[in-house]
Amino acid sequence: MEEKIIITREDLMDTKVDEVLKRQAEELSLHTGMQTNSNTGSDKIKLIHKSWFNLMVVGLIGAFIAWLLVEPIFDDDSVSLQKIIAAYLLFSSVGGFCGLLIGCVEGILSRNFTRAIKGGLLGGLIGFVGGLISTYAAGIVFSIVEKLAIAIFGIEAFADLKHNLLALAFIMVARSLAWCIAGMALGLGPGIALKSKKLTLNGFLGGLIGGALGGLLFDPINYIVSAGSMDYGAEISRGAGLVIIGLTAGLMIGLVELITMDAWLYMTDGPLRGKQFIIYKNPTFIGSSTKAEIYLFKDPYINPWHAKVSIVRDGYLLEDNESISGTFVNGRRIKKHKLVPGDVIKIGESTLIYREKNKTMGGH
Repeated sequence: MEEKIIITREDLMDTKVDEVLKRQAEELSLHTGMQTNSNTGSDKIKLIHKSWFNLMVVGLIGAFIAWLLVEPIFDDDSVSLQKIIAAYLLFSSVGGFCGLLIGCVEGILSRNFTRAIKGGLLGGLIGFVGGLISTYAAGIVFSIVEKLAIAIFGIEAFADLKHNLLALAFIMVARSLAWCIAGMALGLGPGIALKSKKLTLNGFLGGLIGGALGGLLFDPINYIVSAGSMDYGAEISRGAGLVIIGLTAGLMIGLVELITMDAWLYMTDGPLRGKQFIIYKNPTFIGSSTKAEIYLFKDPYINPWHAKVSIVRDGYLLEDNESISGTFVNGRRIKKHKLVPGDVIKIGESTLIYREKNKTMGGH
């Protein structure tokens, strides 16, 4: 007769049980490449490592700073050179500050301050200059659409928008189109700084969508703030609209990046545990050099250009660049290895898991 195993309440409450469960969850994650449901949270990506969240926050901050600086010189009650200059400065400043912060955030989070400075300066410059150019184009578009709207609805409709909601809707669309054009340059900096066409496209689409949403909401916010009169509150709706541009542009850049990514490395052990590195450049270098796409710092066992991941016709190839300590996949030292989802890569003191979108775990 088999002996019964008795588990007491003291056994269940013992902290060693949590430690064993945590260790088992981490071992399962390393072998399967999948996140576990352990309550320890040890293998969950921290919010601070989520690209969309960081880009959303810094986009919001950049737009808010720009609005605070330029809004005091904006005069809605006059058609003057000062108002025109303020309008140009407004969007170029939003583009500049958003481009600056969006451009440097990834470098800061990766502890790669050389990349942060380069991406931030280039992002700010492109955002500012792009903002000037796109504001000019947006002004032309808005002027054309506004004249078309007046021809359709009459000048009286625009003098009393609260009683002409169809005309208001038309203006909303026109402003959305204009702000869409004005927002295009917001996210171009990081991709251009890193010479990545994919990242540049992500930034372009993010700024485009962010500008469209910010412009679309400008007039409804003004309508609500002014209790339907549209006679005051433009500064509030302008600030809200610009913050929405920055927030949405950053969020959309992150989401577009998330949607379009095909393969990435997820760090389970190392200085940036919980961070995922998207493979967007061919080749993507891994090493202790600040110029490496995946920068593994403060590790004496990692060479400056330790290894690289190349995009090949039917997948991704990991190659060791004659490093001293070697590159290991699933516990075996490799020179070249065709990656499959779930592969556990060990480089120095860092452990990364290779993952692909919509792929099975390749037998792991």
